[in-house]
Amino acid sequence: MYQRVKAYVEEQHMLEKKDRVIVGVSGGADSVCLLFVLTKLRDERQKSGDGTLEIIAVHVHHGLRGDSADADERYVRKICDAWNVPLVVYHKNIRELAKCWNMSEEEAGRKARREAFLEVRNQYSDVPCDNAQYGDIQSRHAECANGRQESAQGFGKIALAHHRNDEAETVLFHLCRGTDVRGLGGIAPVSGFWIRPLLNIGRNEIESYLEKVGISYCTDETNAENVYARNKLRNQVIPQLEEINEQAVWHISRTAQSVRELWSYVDMQIEEYKKKVLQIEPRSCRKETNLATGAISLILNKNEYDKVPVPLKSYVIHRIICEAAGHEKDISAVHVQAVEELLNRQVGRKIDLPYAVTASRIYGGVKFEKKPVISTKMIDPNHLNDENIENPEALFQFRIFERPPGMKAFPEKTYTKWFDYDIINNTVEIRHRQAGDVLAINKNGGTQRLKKYFINEKISQEEREKVWLVADGHDIMWVVGHRQSQRYQITESTKKILEIHFCKGENYGRDSKSIS
Repeated sequence: MYQRVKAYVEEQHMLEKKDRVIVGVSGGADSVCLLFVLTKLRDERQKSGDGTLEIIAVHVHHGLRGDSADADERYVRKICDAWNVPLVVYHKNIRELAKCWNMSEEEAGRKARREAFLEVRNQYSDVPCDNAQYGDIQSRHAECANGRQESAQGFGKIALAHHRNDEAETVLFHLCRGTDVRGLGGIAPVSGFWIRPLLNIGRNEIESYLEKVGISYCTDETNAENVYARNKLRNQVIPQLEEINEQAVWHISRTAQSVRELWSYVDMQIEEYKKKVLQIEPRSCRKETNLATGAISLILNKNEYDKVPVPLKSYVIHRIICEAAGHEKDISAVHVQAVEELLNRQVGRKIDLPYAVTASRIYGGVKFEKKPVISTKMIDPNHLNDENIENPEALFQFRIFERPPGMKAFPEKTYTKWFDYDIINNTVEIRHRQAGDVLAINKNGGTQRLKKYFINEKISQEEREKVWLVADGHDIMWVVGHRQSQRYQITESTKKILEIHFCKGENYGRDSKSIS
């Protein structure tokens, strides 16, 4: 089996002649086998002088299985000592993280492990190779509860112990959940710096190999519980498929490989059609197409889109939405379908997409735009003084100070406003309009819906979308460039003043010389 894994690593170009790799080790058969195989390859290279391989192991204690989890950690320590592998140990409270992240414990565990691996990589990926430094830590563990390692440097690859059965489970899981062609591609052997040397090996082969070489491993008792979907696939569905054909797992894995090979070609075709379909309205001479980094809008040209082969149409739209959003996560078939339907609707219709992207039907196609988003900021005298909130469209400056006796009621600068700090009820936000926004128009507390204010002031629909607002919940403190709320203006009884300065007042809104 070792020779097969070694050949697979070379075939998939997973490791260089001189390389460093982080290995996730839980203590189970799969990860123990992976660590053993890689240490064997390391020793083989060292003995022959044909390259080098340096390894660091990472173990994540999930805090879920009590004594069993503690035993797993002790075993991982033991084999790392025996095999001369530095170890980083993380202790996580997965149950609490699952609540915090609003996901299942299974998902939270996966995310926590991934973050641990990435933290080790991020700390040590940019440091030049230094064998002397590495040798200094060969004889000791580098560990602590929060993962503040004191170990090896320059590690860029992350090796995971996924095998053929895992790939079959992944394909079946995607089929059950709903997927497109990509989901049938299973698990890639190499994905950036993530590598999976055991992907062409079955679970039974791994366990047989460990038995043959006399290496024990830990067994997670929860793997036998059919609580999680993947456990049901592993313990119930796949055994039944193997009753139909004992090579079922192999065939599923082989099919996934064929799909990946096909997809690599299809992916190139999608990219070529996307370039033909997409028009970019640049903010400047920058070449970025992502709305978050450079373009004012992306336009899908309907005439060019009509020329795209039917099987590729939805993929082209999906890619354009992802480009507009700057993210692929959470962009689903529902959003693609919504854009497809928008293409067949009248000019002027608009839909909202994830990550603050809007798609509007225009003459000749669909325009994708992204509203700049500024994080909510808490007004805190101890931390807010001289603080800036900045994004590509605006720059706000905040200052809090005590009002000296005899100070004027209003600042002289048009785009600098003062507010009675003690009147503010909630967290102050810098944002664009939302449903339910109101503006105080007189000192007696009379309010007006912001929408009606915009209509009365003959502010265009386009400008309404761009105008910056300073908001206290749904109470608008300042329509930047237009009007300040009467409610928050300072009076003779004001003790503390919040000063907000908008540095780019000429961008959105008319000259406001007459505004008090």
